[in-house]
Amino acid sequence: MIEETEPEPTLFTLERYLYRAWFTSLPLTPAGVWHFYDGRAGMETRIRELREDFALRKIPTRAFAANALYLEVVRLAYNLVTAFQRMCLPEEWQSLTLSKLRHRLFWLPGELTRPQNRPTLRLANSPSIEAATEKILQRVQKLKPLGD
Repeated sequence: MIEETEPEPTLFTLERYLYRAWFTSLPLTPAGVWHFYDGRAGMETRIRELREDFALRKIPTRAFAANALYLEVVRLAYNLVTAFQRMCLPEEWQSLTLSKLRHRLFWLPGELTRPQNRPTLRLANSPSIEAATEKILQRVQKLKPLGD
């Protein structure tokens, strides 16, 4: 018997594969049902990413207009990040979440120094970081601005 509390019931497991069954009244083929639910599963990942990485865990106000504006700003941020990923980053980075992108792009070893009393951030010399940065900058420079 399947427990009511189990979010995604599994019929059985064979080695590393899980087998599930769906019942639906939708007029879809078996492949259509799979694609429909697979798309929904992908959406759960995006919702979790928006909540965790784009500060959507708690909407800040009780005013509808302010909340609507806040959601539009979050949507714009999400769209800008995904556009940057698709157009400027290497293919293996294009499916990363914002959290993983932060780790790869911004968590670099460095030291804040003050030569001539001017704050200067000196990053560690790393051939892999330099190569990745160079590829990203080349792709950014190839982008054309939006029309006037």
